[in-house]
Order: sequence, then structure tokens, then C-alpha cells
Amino acid sequence: MSVKTPVTTVTLNPAFLQEIKDSNPDLARTRQELRQCCRGNQPPSLVAGHLIRLLDELRDHLALQFALEEAYGFMEVHQSLANPAAAEAKRQHCGLYLEISELCERAEELQYRGLAVQQFGSIVQQLEQFDQRLRRHDQFEEKLIEQAADRHKGNELGVQNA
Repeated sequence: MSVKTPVTTVTLNPAFLQEIKDSNPDLARTRQELRQCCRGNQPPSLVAGHLIRLLDELRDHLALQFALEEAYGFMEVHQSLANPAAAEAKRQHCGLYLEISELCERAEELQYRGLAVQQFGSIVQQLEQFDQRLRRHDQFEEKLIEQAADRHKGNELGVQNA
């Protein structure tokens, strides 16, 4: 006996995703503080510990952000309503979270071994690369939200003109 199971995939819930993105000032603040910490003129000996604390905060904020986005910003739908780009955006969360977690662990280990100041430049470089990937991810999601809004407007116009 075979059992048919419905095939589901992911699509975007643009209104909720935008609201979630707009309502996390702690994430935005931490990202800004990290950029300032990395680009500041203070010696690494004064900011290395602060940088590591901010990395931990970023990891925690991203965990919450991604959990909220995945719970409310994306929806499981029948395959006929699928949005492959939305599924890709959702998949990126895992890789980004693992990357920031690994960076935090490396930075904490360097601090534990007393090497955080010596390796400050390496930590900053890795963080800047991560930040670029996170920005591209955010831009990708923003583009998906805009496309969904455009489709919604087009549907409204089509209904009004009918």
C-alpha cells in the first residue's frame, strides 16, 4: 500500500518578512557597532575584547532574526505555488548562522589563548567578509519583498481593470 503525501515547498510572506526586518533595532545597532569597532583608530589591545563580545551579540541577534523570519516570513505551500528564490533565501540562514558561530568560536579561542590582540586583523577581515555575505543576503530578501509587492500591485490593478 502506498501513501501519497502532498509535496510542499516554500514561498515568501512579504508583509511579515518586512515587518520582522524592520523591528530588530538591536541587530542593526550591533552590526553598526561592529563596523565602528573594526574601522576605529583605537589599538587592538583596547578593542579586541569588545569586538568578541559584539560578535557573540551578533550571533544571538541573528539566531532570533532567522528564527522569526523562518517562522513568519516564509510559508510552506503546495509545490504549484513555490518560489525557488524564497526557498534559497531561507536556506541561506543556516549557512550564515554557522559561519558567524564559527567566527565567534575562533575569536573566543584566540582570546582564551591570549592571542586575540595579535590576531585582531584576521578576526576583522573574517568579520568583514561575513558582513558582506550578510548584506548580500539582506539585499536578496529585500529584492524578493519588492518583487512580491510588485506582483501584488499588478494583481490589484488586474482585478480593478477587469
